[in-house]
Amino acid sequence: MKLHRLLFLYPLLLLGCAGEEHQDLREWMRDQAKEMKGRVSPLPEITAFPVVAYETETLTSPFAPGKIATLEAVALKTTPDRTRPQQPLEIFPIEDLKVVGIIMAGTVPYALIQTPPPYKPKHVRVGEYMGRSFGKITAITRDSVTVLETVKDANGAWVEQEKVLMVPKEGGRQ
Repeated sequence: MKLHRLLFLYPLLLLGCAGEEHQDLREWMRDQAKEMKGRVSPLPEITAFPVVAYETETLTSPFAPGKIATLEAVALKTTPDRTRPQQPLEIFPIEDLKVVGIIMAGTVPYALIQTPPPYKPKHVRVGEYMGRSFGKITAITRDSVTVLETVKDANGAWVEQEKVLMVPKEGGRQ
C-alpha cells in the first residue's frame, strides 16, 4: 500500500514544480503572436504578348540541314591552312610590322612593310600573309593595309579578326 501512495504522490510533486518556471516567456510569445500578421505582396499583373503571324513561305525551316551547324563544323571553316609554305613576313608579330608606303604597279597596289632591324623592308600585295596569327592581306588602299588574322578564342575555336595597319602621314605621325 505504501508503494501505491508513492506512485500517486510523485506525479503530483512533479506537476507542482513545472507550472511557473517559464510562464513569463510563454506569455510574451502569446502577445507577440497576436500582433503578427502575414503579409503577401500582390501578384504581378500578367501582360499579354503580342500576336505574331508565322509566315512559313518567307522563312527558312529551322530543321533544314543548312541551319544546323556544330562547333566543329564552324571551326573547320576558319581553321588556318598549316600545309601552305610560310611566307617571309609571318615570322614577325604583326605589332612589329609597319606600313611605310603604298606603291601602284599599274592597277595593282603593293604595300611596303618595314620589318624590325636588321631586316630590310618587304613589299606585299593582296592575298599574301604577314604576322604570326595567319594574317592574310585582304585589301590595300592609299591609306592602309587590311589584314584578316585567324586566332583561337577562349573556347579554343578559330575566329577571324580584322586589323588595319595605317600608312603614316607626313612627318611620321599617323
